[in-house]
Amino acid sequence: MNRVTILVVALALASFGCDSSSEGAAGAGGNGGAGGGGNAQAVAIEFAAMVGDEDFVCGDTYDNLGANDTSLQLSDFRFYVQDVELQNADDEWIPVELTENMFQIDGVALLDFEDGCGEVGNPNLNAEVVGLVPQGEYDGARFTMGVPVELNHADASTAPGPLGLTSMFWNWRGGYKFLRIDSGTFSMTDWRMHLGSTACGMGDPTTPPEQPCANENRVDAEFAPFDLENDTVVADFAALVDGAALDQNADMTPVGCMSGLDDPDCGPIFENLGLAFGDQPAGTQIFFSVE
Repeated sequence: MNRVTILVVALALASFGCDSSSEGAAGAGGNGGAGGGGNAQAVAIEFAAMVGDEDFVCGDTYDNLGANDTSLQLSDFRFYVQDVELQNADDEWIPVELTENMFQIDGVALLDFEDGCGEVGNPNLNAEVVGLVPQGEYDGARFTMGVPVELNHADASTAPGPLGLTSMFWNWRGGYKFLRIDSGTFSMTDWRMHLGSTACGMGDPTTPPEQPCANENRVDAEFAPFDLENDTVVADFAALVDGAALDQNADMTPVGCMSGLDDPDCGPIFENLGLAFGDQPAGTQIFFSVE
């Protein structure tokens, strides 16, 4: 065998090895979440923002909201989700390995339904969570609305992807706004709902807390059965504010609800999120449903 033939054989073997390695990495799903030694299956969970029976449209006005049939012009509707899982045929919950893109990073996804109609928004929309799971049949879905503790108190000004939106961030100590819904023109007199962790300790707001926040305020949602091909997770603003007096505001508190325990206006909203609020125990969330 001459040197030319040896070189050709060596290159062919090297090429085969590279192809096999690449195929194995793809099958492993990157960090192993969708691998299991088999082929990964792409999945998408569809979301929608609604106001009762109406689709949310940035800048539109909606009537008959809350306890007193208030009208609001809504200008923002965004939230983060984490810990997305699907239930397989063996009733096991399997983590979805989220595909990294402009709306997904480090296992966190931003659902964004505003289109820049307000001054703090942007024109890009996102109504789905996409990722990989092992091949199989799935008939349940669950997730948490929030940002993981280990990412929640970073510097949003340098964070990648959807975690780099400073409009979705309070400060290092408080962390991210897990849910942001605004009305009007974002003035201090316009109703708004910003959900995030509170009671994160005293100290410089530009430093992360030394201890976990007393009120983490992450919202769990679980749906079984859930049909990936036909079902949509609906976030309903009308359900969120059911029973809340949107035309009233407690003295010395922000208009709407900024998650403070000293703001009684938050009570009905936290109840609808399934979150404890002061002496009010946690219940069953009604903000998310499936259609």
